[in-house]
Parts: sequence; structure tokens; C-alpha cells
Amino acid sequence: MATLHKKTLGIIGATILGMIFIIYLSSHFIIIESFDKLEERDARKNADCLKNILLSQAHDLEKKASDWSVWDETYMFVQENSSEFAEKYLTSETFYNQRLDFMLFYDEEGEQVYKKTVIADMINEGPVTELEKHLEETTSLLEHTSESSSKTGFLILEGKPIIITSQPVVRSDKSGPVAGTVLTGRIIDDGEIKRLQGITGQKISVKDLSDHKGNNSTAHPFAYNIDQQYEKTIIGTSTDNTYIFSYVHFNDIYGKEAFSLETATLRDIHQQGINTINYFLIFLILTGIIFGTSVTILLERSHISRLKILRDEVRNIGEKGDFSKRVPYEGDDEVAGLGESINSMLESLERSQDLILKRDTTINAILQAMPDMMFRIKKDGTICNYKLSTDKCLYESPETELNINLQDVLPAHIATMELKVIEQALWTNKIQTMQYTMPVKGEMRDFEVRVVVCGEDEVMAVIKDITEIKQAEEMRRKDVLLKEIHHRVKNNLQIISSLLRLQSRKFTDEETVEAFRESQNRAKMMAIAHEKLYQSHDLENIELENYVSTLSNYLLSAYGCEPEDIKIDINIKNVIQSIDTAIPLGLIINEIVSNALKHAFKNHKGKIQIELRPEDNGLYALTIRDNGIGFPEDIDFTNTESLGMQIVVSLVEQIEGRIELKRDNGTEFKIIFKELSYKRRDY
Repeated sequence: MATLHKKTLGIIGATILGMIFIIYLSSHFIIIESFDKLEERDARKNADCLKNILLSQAHDLEKKASDWSVWDETYMFVQENSSEFAEKYLTSETFYNQRLDFMLFYDEEGEQVYKKTVIADMINEGPVTELEKHLEETTSLLEHTSESSSKTGFLILEGKPIIITSQPVVRSDKSGPVAGTVLTGRIIDDGEIKRLQGITGQKISVKDLSDHKGNNSTAHPFAYNIDQQYEKTIIGTSTDNTYIFSYVHFNDIYGKEAFSLETATLRDIHQQGINTINYFLIFLILTGIIFGTSVTILLERSHISRLKILRDEVRNIGEKGDFSKRVPYEGDDEVAGLGESINSMLESLERSQDLILKRDTTINAILQAMPDMMFRIKKDGTICNYKLSTDKCLYESPETELNINLQDVLPAHIATMELKVIEQALWTNKIQTMQYTMPVKGEMRDFEVRVVVCGEDEVMAVIKDITEIKQAEEMRRKDVLLKEIHHRVKNNLQIISSLLRLQSRKFTDEETVEAFRESQNRAKMMAIAHEKLYQSHDLENIELENYVSTLSNYLLSAYGCEPEDIKIDINIKNVIQSIDTAIPLGLIINEIVSNALKHAFKNHKGKIQIELRPEDNGLYALTIRDNGIGFPEDIDFTNTESLGMQIVVSLVEQIEGRIELKRDNGTEFKIIFKELSYKRRDY
């Protein structure tokens, strides 16, 4: 437990740390922000310098190409393709001196006259080849509308940026007509990047190259000077822990985004700002330690020591339980006022103690007079205290201190139910009830529990034995159900009488025996249904798996079939139907299975399957199939003179179902139906 002394130290420490943290954050934001802005401005200057250098190179390349294009010798060369011009003027030394990577000459028809490259490796040869293919597909760079036309800019070819200029070939006096085009270029490769790094003193790399290989754009390049092309050049910055990066974005000669150049500068300015902040933080911490120590000593002498004395006196009174004692105090400040208030409280407690003793005696007498059992239970199921019934002791009181849970005295499922009721009572703050049945001294007893909230996370559970009440209710319910069963037995006997009468009208004397046997089977089926009802605790519903199994065994016996010869497989799991549905289903199964036993198997050997499973939307599917000779193709089972089939069709209609017949590999009847609602008949 944290003492007042520790709490005071904690508050002072937290306050000082909070102030240091706020001052540190604010100063960190102001100083570092200023240093970062200075650093960012410097990075932008680097990017702007790099942009100006690259634009200057483009201007220089444009000027050099213009000198080549405005020359009578060049004018004659593109017309006559003289080898003397190339040998004399287009030397490698000239290209190296003027820092040209390639030069292409085209006549006025757009046909290449001459190509000169001074590229040392095949990797950089690819962009020139790609440029030639580009010019074959897009001739806009070879088109000049006037003698003063000029096109200079950038292209991305084979993944490399290229500075390129296109100049019309005219005479030295700049008169026309235009005889062709001179294209000169410089590839910004690794060597060129290193040269730029040497000029700027920065790390430079090419970023975000766009796919401009073989530009198939249908947009026609318009004539503009190099300065106009870069009016929309974007300069941006980003940082990491070591470098600050600045970017300058370039468009290609067609005005589309092409590539970015990244410059990386060590963050020396930012690091200088961090060092300044760290020195300032050390100064703040030392100041806070000195201030906190001084305040703590003053509080200890003026207040905390006096509060400790009051604490010890109150603890001594509480441990002894003697509310007649009083605490000493002096002075007229808040601590003295606290001592006076404690003494007043002790006087009130002394008076209340006597009243509580009298009240406890009265409440204990009332609880002992109540016949019901009572348990005081926590939210987690721990039993704090309890009182047993005075006339029937269901549990014996422990001689030691209580250390039991609901699951120690109740079955697990009942304990789980009661915990949920306790949680509901605590949540709603209202009385909750529940009932359960459990064995007590070899006898099943019924109990009702009333749960009342009696404290924070605690309830009082009052338990009453309601076995006799439940037994009386059950007897009344069984009387009503037995009357219902008698009514249904009467109706079933009337059905038997009607069936026998129908059989006597249908058959001749020599068929009497068979007719009576079929009628007897139907009556037996209904008798089995009532037998299952009497054996079940539920007098209104029948568990169909056992019912159908008993019925099938009876039919095998009635027709003299051995279970080893004709096997009946039943697949019905956990299906319960009301009597209004179960009896018609039994009659249907009786008729179809009887028909299969009589007619389906030539050698009295085979297999019958009975399956009942639930479907969607509250429907059920009853399937009866055999692997016999099959139902005759020329007989319509819905319109036949067979009484059995007439009964099946009628009963399917009675249960509001539908029936289907399949004749593949034997016979299969499938009946889709919905369980009929049980209707009581109290008349």
C-alpha cells in the first residue's frame, strides 16, 4: 500500500517530470522545427542547383546542335551524304570534346542519312537504337515548321534519361528550305551521374522513371524553349535518420512526367539541433531534482509527520475495537481539524455499536424462524454464509471456516444456471427466480430459488422445496392427458372398424384371410403408437426411431420373414413427432413396407431402407426404398384399385405432404411433409 509520504513524492515527481516533459517537447518542437526548416531550405537549394545544372547542360547541348545545323557543309551533307564530311568533322575526338554521346542526321523525307555514336559499352547503345525505332514510329521530332524551329528536352529510352535536341538543317545565313534534321544527345548514365556528384558535392540518383519506351503517344510535340518546359518542375524533400533527400522532377520533350533526380545530404544541421536539446534537457532534470527535494522536505516537516501520528492512533483504536478512546491533536490547521473530526466519528461509532448489536439479535431470530434455506453468494459463486431448513437438513453446516462454491454443493449444470441468474439479478437489480430438480437422499426433489441483491457483487438466495407442489401439478396434467388418450383410442377403434368394413367390400371370400391380416397390421400399428405413448414421459409426442423399429420387426414377423433374409435399415435420429403426425406416418410405413415384403423380393431376400430427416423451412423427408424387382411401370400408384396405395395417398394428403415414386434399382417412395400442430380435445 502506498503511504502518504510515497504519494507526495510521487505527485511532486510526476509534476516535475510533466513540466520537464512539456518544456522539453515545446522547446524540441520549436528548435528542431527551426533547424529542420533551415535544413530543408538548404536541401531545396541543392535540388534547385541540380535542376539549373541539368537545364544548363540542355541549353549547352541545344547551342552546340544549333551550330552544327546552321552550316552550309551540314546542309550539303544531308543532301549528298558525303563521306568526306563525316571523316573530317564527325570524329570521336570532336564528340569527346563537346561531350556528345550520339548524333543523328535525317533528310527532309525523314530518312536517316548518318549516325555517329561514341558509347563505350553495349548497355548505353540500347537507348540510341530505341530512339531510332521511336523516330520511325513518331516523326514529330523530325518535323520543323520553320528555319528557327528548335526542340530540346528529355526522353526515357531503355530505362535511361537522355538530353536530346532536334535542330532543322539550314544554310549558314539561316535561310531555307529546311534540308533535314540534326539530333544530338547526351545519356544521363552512371558516369554522368558521377560527374554531377562531383560538381554539386551531393549523392545523386535517378528515381521514379516512367515507362516512355517507344513513346506511342499520338500527341504532337509543340515548339517551346527549354525554360518554358521546366516551368512546372517540382522540388520536394524527404528525410530519414541519416540523410535529407531532395527531388527535382522533369517532364519529357512531350510535356509528360519522365524522371526525378534525388540528392542526399547528411543531416548535420538536424543533429546540431538534437545536441542542443539534449543539453537543455540535462539542465531541466538537474533543476527539477533540486526543486523536488526542497519541497518534499518542507512537506514532511509541516504535515506528513503529524498525519502519521493520527494514522497510528486510528489504527490502534481499530485493531482493539475500543471506540471509547480518542486521538490527540494540536493546532488550528487542517490536520488539527481532521483529528477533531475523527473524535466526533468515534463518538458516533460508539453509539451505533450498541444499536447494531440489538439489531443483529433481532434479525438472527427472524432468520432462524424462517423454514426456507438461505445462502449469501458472491458473483463468482463463492458461498459466504448460509442457513439450512429447520425441519429437513439437506446439507450439514461445516465446523470450519467456509471455503465452498456452488459447484461443491450443486450439480454442475444447476450451478451454471444459478450463476447466470445471479448475474442477471446483479445486472438488473431485480428479484430473479429459477427452478431445478436434483436428487436428495435418494429422492428427486424440486426447488425454487429467489435471488435478491444484498450488496455489491453479492446476492441472497432463498431456496424453497416445491416438490409437493410440482407433484400436484403433474398429477392434474396427467389426468387431462389420459382423458385425451382415451379419446384417441376410441377414434383409432373407429378407424379399425372402418378399415375392416372397406376390406369386406373390396375382396371376395377366398381373399378374406389376406384382407383381415392387412387390417390387423394396421390396427397393430396404432396399438404400438399408443403403447409408446404410455411408456413415454411425454404423453403427446412419439420418438419415431424406436416406434418405427418396433413396427418393422412386427411386420417381418407377421409376414414370416427372417431378419437374416430381409434386412430393414432404419436411419432416424432424434426425430420426435406429435401423435397427429406420428400415427399417419406409421400407417404409411406399414402399407409401403408390407407391399415390399409381399411383392418386391422373388427369393424372399433383399434390403429395405427407411430414412427420416429434417429439411429446410420446418419440413421433413421420409424415404422408403427397396432393392427388389421394382414397382410395375404400367401402374399409377395415385390411381389404383389397391387399398394400400389408396390409404398411402390419402394419408399423405392428411399430413399436407407430397409423395414421389422412383423406379430405379428397385422402388423408392419419398414423402415431403410438415409436422401437424397438436390440437387438444377436451370434450
